[in-house]
Amino acid sequence: MLSYKPLVFSSILFLYTFYISAQEVVNPYNPEPKMELLKEKLGKEPTKMHFLVFGDSKGSKYFPDVLRRADSLHPDFCLTTADLVNSGAGEKGLLNYKLLDEKGGWFMRKYPMWPTVGNHEEDGGDDGIENFKNFYGIQKAMYSFEYGNAKFIALPWPKINEDREKLRWLKKELRKAKGKHIFIFKHRPHYTVGIKSYDDVEGAASKTTKLYDRFKVTAVFSGHDHLYYRTKRNDTNHIISAGAGAYIYPLNREKDAIKGDAYYGRRTKEDINNGMAPFKFHAADGTITDIPTAMYYVLSVKIDGDKVSIEMIDEKTGKVWDKAVIK
Repeated sequence: MLSYKPLVFSSILFLYTFYISAQEVVNPYNPEPKMELLKEKLGKEPTKMHFLVFGDSKGSKYFPDVLRRADSLHPDFCLTTADLVNSGAGEKGLLNYKLLDEKGGWFMRKYPMWPTVGNHEEDGGDDGIENFKNFYGIQKAMYSFEYGNAKFIALPWPKINEDREKLRWLKKELRKAKGKHIFIFKHRPHYTVGIKSYDDVEGAASKTTKLYDRFKVTAVFSGHDHLYYRTKRNDTNHIISAGAGAYIYPLNREKDAIKGDAYYGRRTKEDINNGMAPFKFHAADGTITDIPTAMYYVLSVKIDGDKVSIEMIDEKTGKVWDKAVIK
């Protein structure tokens, strides 16, 4: 069990609901205490579990609907791919976390929700990481946890390809996970069909992705590019789950897709000006579905022994758009 430092409140910071003992403050949004209760309920070594992955809401009015859909699926816990606030630093950041509390606090009190840092959590000043840690009551933004036959590793927003210390830490964590399903969750993806800049998202193998392949990572979940993308590169599944309410991005890099990829996003301005529907879903078999309005979604992941399956689920209707066994 981690120890928790008392939260510091400014005059504009809202009051959290928390429990105070003689030794510690337990933040209601810290996932670890709820995870311990889950272990007591389901056992410490389950071979079946259900978790959700979502991110990139940034204060959106659609986020509460996404959470209601998530709640209807009754997950054991959730992973986030970050950018749940529009900016996280300074006094503006505190107000944005207040908004997150108002829109999503009920959900985060109900389920263990493991957070990650994105560029918007860091945006606005030097205290973005500190505000992030205070809100969730956690000590580190880069961490790992295990549950049953799976290990989960949260990586930071900046690239770690040339950061020897972070790469050593990641390698050590991957080595310790031998024999388990391994899931990475982070903000910036390694591959995409959206963001134009190859400086931002390389779309190529790196020291980090080679570690994933070497240690047989089951899946890498990411956000940042506001769309949906599932691809398998070498031996690793990469899935962007960034549809929790923020503006959906155009599919500027469809040419980077490979056979068997599934993706959803906004069509380019050229396609829309030519009379095509504003959004589309490209299924793994190549089938294309036109979509007239923006769709927000959650990613459902189920582990059943050695098997891992995923579903991309529409927030409005509950429709499953993408379904696959990834291991």
